[in-house]
Amino acid sequence: MKSNLKSTLYIIFLYWYVHIKDEQKWATVNAETPNLRNGWSIKNGDIHNGENNLNEKYADYLNDTVEGNSKMEAIEEGLSGQSEDVVVKAQQEDGEVKGQLEDVVDSQLGNEEAKKAAAEAEEFAKQAKEAARQAAQAAEDAQKQAQAAEDAEKAAKAAQAAQDTEKAAQAAQSAQDAEKTAKEITESAEKINEAAKQATTAKEEAEKASGDANTAKEKADAAAQAAEKSAATAKATEEAAAAVQAAEEANTNKKQAEEQKGLAEAALKKAKDEATNTQKAKIKAQIALEITKAKIAIALEHTKAEVSKELAEKKSQAADAAQKEAKDASKKVTSENKAIKKATLASNRAEEAYGKAKEHADTAKKAAEEAKGANTVEKAKKASKKANDAETGANEERIIAELAAAVAKAEAAKDEAKKELEEANKAEKQAKTAETAKGVENAKKKAEIEAGEAKKQLDIADKLAKEVSEAEYILTEDSVTKAKNNVLKAQKAASAAKAAKELAVKAANVATDILKAEKANTEAQQAKDDAVKAKTEAKKYASESNAQKVTEAATKAEKAADTATDNATKAQNEAEAAVAEAKVDPEQIPKKEEEVKKKATQAAVFSEDAKKAKNEALIEAEVAKAEAAKEEANMAQIEAGKAKAEAEKAAETAPLSEVTEAKKKAENMATLAKTNAGTAEKEAQEANESANSIRDKAKKEITEEVKKKIEEIKGKAENASKAAKEAKKAQTKAEIAAAVAKAAVAKDVAKKAQSAADDAKNKADQAAKTVESKAKGEAASAAAKAKEYATTAENAATEVSSKAKEAEAEVDTNWADEEKKADITSKVNHVKQETSKSINAAEGAKRAKEVAELALKVVSAEVANDKAKKAVTTAEAAKDEAKKAVESAEKSKGEAESAEEDAETAKENEIEAGRKAKEAEDNAAVVQAKLLIAEQELKNAKEEDDADKFQSAKTNALAEVDEAVKKGQAAEAAANVATDKAKKAAEAAEKAKKAAAESALKKKLKVLEIVKKYSKRGYNVVDNDEQVLNEVEEQASDAKEEEEEEEADDSASNDVEIGDDDEEEEEEEEEEEEETKVKEEEGAREEEQAQSSAHQSSVAELENQKKESQEKSDEPPSDNNAHTLLEDNYKNFTDFKKMADGLTKNIISTIDGDAGVIDTLKDFAKDVNQFILNM
Repeated sequence: MKSNLKSTLYIIFLYWYVHIKDEQKWATVNAETPNLRNGWSIKNGDIHNGENNLNEKYADYLNDTVEGNSKMEAIEEGLSGQSEDVVVKAQQEDGEVKGQLEDVVDSQLGNEEAKKAAAEAEEFAKQAKEAARQAAQAAEDAQKQAQAAEDAEKAAKAAQAAQDTEKAAQAAQSAQDAEKTAKEITESAEKINEAAKQATTAKEEAEKASGDANTAKEKADAAAQAAEKSAATAKATEEAAAAVQAAEEANTNKKQAEEQKGLAEAALKKAKDEATNTQKAKIKAQIALEITKAKIAIALEHTKAEVSKELAEKKSQAADAAQKEAKDASKKVTSENKAIKKATLASNRAEEAYGKAKEHADTAKKAAEEAKGANTVEKAKKASKKANDAETGANEERIIAELAAAVAKAEAAKDEAKKELEEANKAEKQAKTAETAKGVENAKKKAEIEAGEAKKQLDIADKLAKEVSEAEYILTEDSVTKAKNNVLKAQKAASAAKAAKELAVKAANVATDILKAEKANTEAQQAKDDAVKAKTEAKKYASESNAQKVTEAATKAEKAADTATDNATKAQNEAEAAVAEAKVDPEQIPKKEEEVKKKATQAAVFSEDAKKAKNEALIEAEVAKAEAAKEEANMAQIEAGKAKAEAEKAAETAPLSEVTEAKKKAENMATLAKTNAGTAEKEAQEANESANSIRDKAKKEITEEVKKKIEEIKGKAENASKAAKEAKKAQTKAEIAAAVAKAAVAKDVAKKAQSAADDAKNKADQAAKTVESKAKGEAASAAAKAKEYATTAENAATEVSSKAKEAEAEVDTNWADEEKKADITSKVNHVKQETSKSINAAEGAKRAKEVAELALKVVSAEVANDKAKKAVTTAEAAKDEAKKAVESAEKSKGEAESAEEDAETAKENEIEAGRKAKEAEDNAAVVQAKLLIAEQELKNAKEEDDADKFQSAKTNALAEVDEAVKKGQAAEAAANVATDKAKKAAEAAEKAKKAAAESALKKKLKVLEIVKKYSKRGYNVVDNDEQVLNEVEEQASDAKEEEEEEEADDSASNDVEIGDDDEEEEEEEEEEEEETKVKEEEGAREEEQAQSSAHQSSVAELENQKKESQEKSDEPPSDNNAHTLLEDNYKNFTDFKKMADGLTKNIISTIDGDAGVIDTLKDFAKDVNQFILNM
């Protein structure tokens, strides 16, 4: 800028030197001499400096005074007018020689004039040379000025660099100003170079004129030489004249005079000839001089015209530059209509002035051409004046254009300042917008300060613009200078406003970057939260599903969430660092722009990384969601299938209309669940494919493609989730339908179980009419329980049927409403609970039925026990009768030989009857023991809640009942055999008696003694035998009837089916029955061994008794003694048996259902039986 200023000052100095210094001399120049105005002298100071020009004589030619100009014009006019007259006159006088003396005088005058003309020609040549020299000097100075301009430009650049170091804040604007000024100086240098070229052209023309002057001088020298010769001749003429005078004086000597006259005439003739030659030379010299003077004058006017043309062209160019500047400046004004209009009008004025200046330049150009082609001084002067007038007009238009350009530029500067203010205000507003962020207070304050500074500079620019507009009314160079200075000041104000704006922008940028950092931090934290949420959801899906893909996706989501968390922490640190950077004095805020921006940028980078990681987590979470949905839908399909199977099984169990309808609904829902499971699987597969296609890109960048893919994956996962929900919905409805079906079946099963329990109770009542029965009460209690369960099952089934409709309607209406989910779940669970309640009640009814049926079995055991007891009594009576028969036969044995055989038969039957009686007694004891165990197992089964233990107790009780019935039947069979054997023994005894009677006929006396003996004893053996036989037969008949009833009861109880037992329970029962059979077979073998040993002991006992009877055969038998013995024996046995029964019951009540002790008790019963048998 200093270089530009220096160059500008140099140009202004030249302008002052040529223009201002001569201002006083040019003040009196009138309008008639416009070619001498200052405008022509600006670029040609060396040619015309206001002091000396071509020569001293014609110095006034270019002096800036009216008087001098008038003189010069007169001289020029005289010269131009005389040249032609002299030539004509010389032509007229050529060839004429007069001998008058006056011609001699004329020749002398001509000689003097010739000399004078030669001297003038020489002087004119000198002046021409001086003019050429000055022109050359002007060209050299112009070149120096051009070099100075270049040096000034270099100096401006150096100065600008120095100023940039001193004032970095205004570097940009100053650089622009320097560039502009350098451009102007370069243009000025170009103009100066152009002027130098023009001066060189003038120099060449002056040198040409100087050559012409030299030629004229040579011609004048020749004329002078001729004049000298003429002078010599004139001298001779003088001598001749003296001679004439002498001749006149010596008139007396006529001859001498004549001689002298001849000589004089010759001399005169010669003088006339010389005078003529001299005159011709003079004329030629004058012509050459006038021609030379005319050429110089024409060249001078041409030069003046060329200078005017160049100056006019420069003024036109300056006007053009001004109008372009005005136009460019007006284009920059865009803020408001008023300013735009003002700048536009100024631009239009400049453009108009340029048009006129161009016209003047064209006029000057034409005038210069006219001056160049002029053949007279007058024409040249006229053309020169015309060019000078055009140059003056161009200068005036240039002033107008430059003032208009100044107005436009001032408006542009003001507009620029206004724009900068607007930008500064925007920056201030921007800073205020960021005030929500922490740490922007100082930045906001700095933005406010600089916005105020921009406003101040706008006010300055506005004021200067007004001054420039006012200067437009004064068309002077001072006005232009002042306007340009004000424009510079306005531009400086605009630059200052720009600098303030830039500082405000920097401050605003600091605030904005802090806000960006905070925003980046916020987004990073949000990304972290989203990623953590995605991780949590993925882990939840993984915990709810066993699918491997769900677990893998959850693991990836967790890793991505950790990455997002790490980057969010880094973003937070950078944001806090950015805030810390801005905590400085407001004046230092702009210096922190880059550092804050760096921190904000880094925070943004970490934020972006966090968002990328978030996207990864979202992708994996959605994949987990889709896979979990697929798994859920598949499970729903499976569960719906189970519900369908349950409904179908229920329909098979009880083909009721309600159950059939529920089965169809369950089947439809199972199909729907399967369809939705397929949809969920398809959507999950597509979600996986989309995830696979975008995973790598999502790790590197955040693009619309990534966002769209994530949304696509979300859509797929959501579709899978919806399908899973629909599958779950179908499952729920299928389960509701299955619940309805199961509840209805449970109600039906419970009702049937109640009916079966009532039937068992009635049968137990019927069977236990002849006996005292505890089991009958248990059957009644179980039947009552079954009825209670059936009522519960029916009520629950009714509740299920009612609430299932409500639950299904709620599922159809509000399944998608998450807020209603709890209510739906509650209603569905209520239906399931009531269904379970109904099923449990049905199970309870079935168990009660089983207890009742088990009690009926135990009643049969009780009946068997009663029959066994009766069988024992019968068997004992038969045994006694058989014994009596044996005694009777023994008595008849000695009466006849056949009686002896019959006695043996009776004895054998008596032994067998005793054995069977013992067998019946043993079996009765077993029945008693089994009954006690069965009663205890019945109690256990009744009180047992565990199904397995119930079945175990039931199986044990049934086994004991079966064993008791078998043993009872065995006891009855043994009693029957004993009765039959007693009957056979009696028959054998009767035969023996008959044989004895027959023998008695022979021995009447002996028979009478026997009859008397027996009659004395008061015992009628026959009657007693008949009575015993009748009792035995009655007992056998009763035993048969009871056996038939028990068989009927057994068949009835065996016909009772437990239709609702599962296949597994049936298999367990079969296994338990097989175990029971094995145990029974082992027990039977043990009992057979015991009976065998008992039979052996009985046989040995009978043999001993036989021996004793043989030893006492001599004694008469006593019926009373035998009866007494039998009675005592039976009483002892009965007492012992009662004691054993009491002991057994006491032990059973003590053990209270302990299975291990029961097994021990069984062994104890066997030992007791063995003990009894051994007795």
